[in-house]
Amino acid sequence: MPLNSGLKVQLPESGVIVRKSGKYNYVYKVIKTFRTEFGKPTNTRRIIGKVDTETGMLIPNKAYWELYGLANAPNSLPTYESVRSVGATFLVKSVLNELGVIKILEKVFDSNRASSILTAVIYMVCRGNVFERIHDWCEGFTFNELPLASVGATILFASISHDERMAFFKEWIALRPQNKYLAYDITSFSTYATGIHDAEWGYNRDKENLQQINLGCYLSQDDGMPLFYVTYPGSITDKTHLPYMMAYNDDLGIADVCFVTDRGFCMTSNIKYMHSAKKSYVCGADIGHKDAANAVKSVMSDILSMRNLIKQGVYAHTVQSQFYGVKTTLHVYFDPDTAERQRKDLHRIVVIEDERLSKLKQLTKKEAKRLSNYFDIVLAENGAFTHKRNYDKIDNLAKTCGFFGILTNQDINNEEALSTYRRKDIIEKGFDELKNHIDMKRLRTHNNDTTDGKMFAAFIALIAISGIVRNLSDFMKSKSMSKDGLISELEKIKIVTMTNGMRLMNPITKTQRLIFESCKLSEKDLKTYINQT
Repeated sequence: MPLNSGLKVQLPESGVIVRKSGKYNYVYKVIKTFRTEFGKPTNTRRIIGKVDTETGMLIPNKAYWELYGLANAPNSLPTYESVRSVGATFLVKSVLNELGVIKILEKVFDSNRASSILTAVIYMVCRGNVFERIHDWCEGFTFNELPLASVGATILFASISHDERMAFFKEWIALRPQNKYLAYDITSFSTYATGIHDAEWGYNRDKENLQQINLGCYLSQDDGMPLFYVTYPGSITDKTHLPYMMAYNDDLGIADVCFVTDRGFCMTSNIKYMHSAKKSYVCGADIGHKDAANAVKSVMSDILSMRNLIKQGVYAHTVQSQFYGVKTTLHVYFDPDTAERQRKDLHRIVVIEDERLSKLKQLTKKEAKRLSNYFDIVLAENGAFTHKRNYDKIDNLAKTCGFFGILTNQDINNEEALSTYRRKDIIEKGFDELKNHIDMKRLRTHNNDTTDGKMFAAFIALIAISGIVRNLSDFMKSKSMSKDGLISELEKIKIVTMTNGMRLMNPITKTQRLIFESCKLSEKDLKTYINQT
């Protein structure tokens, strides 16, 4: 009996051997096992079919029906009507369910919109930001989720109101454990669209000649979860937005936390605001600022004492004084390895600029001012100039190489301050996920409403990715597996729906089982998911 590719059955769970020959995997039923006269284990077996490359099921031959006692089954066995790869969808949905996100969506939105938002979120985790192909994806990679088309996604995003987003954030923040430290930072998203009110020209972090919108975000340093975001016009600078972001705290129920920011936010108005509002902070400090520079000079001569060496491998000294208009604490650090790299970079810059100046005939006043940090430049009215290196200025710059500062109003020592500040990079990783894995570097929207709704779905997708990474980071490192590789591995799990309604699943691999176990899931949980009506 020849193989009938339209007829497929579940691959037997035991008693079979799969061997590859050419481009196919052939399946053998083990009839008997024994040892040869030399004691070598062997067996007798019969081929019972081959593995279908699309479904992972068995395409049986005549021997299969004979050996499994189903000789009359081909006349009554139903054929399949659909094949879906649902492993990745199952994982994302399970992680969001465990985090409590699905319950919040169902509370804030009506059931249909909650289900549609969930579909959009899973799609963004698995495929990114281009929604033109979401309908085809739903047909092949979802099971019980409400299907969504690109037009439907646009309508869905436009329907999500500001009040609904805020209601979600309140519920989400209330659900998370009390956070001790919140990282706060800003990123931007570029757009070609002209119908987005907040899209304006500003400092573009991706070095693109495009308008942008800015996004400020809180992220918990305790569990790595993004908590809240707000968008605002792209022309507004990072430094000036901090008080406006903080204005949401009371409404969100955020209190008794310490905010961790980089030195881009360290300016007199912000530090005074944090003190007047009685908010705790750990903030990177600009050691070029007059008061901070004086503090560095005051500790420079003795900071290399072994009594100042801390466990992070750098030297630290604490100065309490007036900084940025308030009395607070500046932890000064010196990293010898960083100092050497920065000194080499400084020398390289001086050499390159010196060679460039030697080839120029004229120089602008703006350029002359910039280069006066390294050179003595005599500039004529017609732009002609002479120059020579000013080693006193260069040496003065070199003195501060390797130094950096952290400003705080918290009663913490320099070791804890540095550890806390270094954990802030978790928010940069979150922004990288948004821009690259979820592909939000380009908004791909045309008006305010769809932009706001799509950004909300992307934020929930970031929550899902953060949960997956938290559970699977060690596993992915051990297997050298990326998030895209993880998704591809799980999408190999095929669910076949027969014409009579029966649902069949090919056995999961060891790798797939370990992925699920890392998220406290099992094959049984997957089977429960596919058997839901």
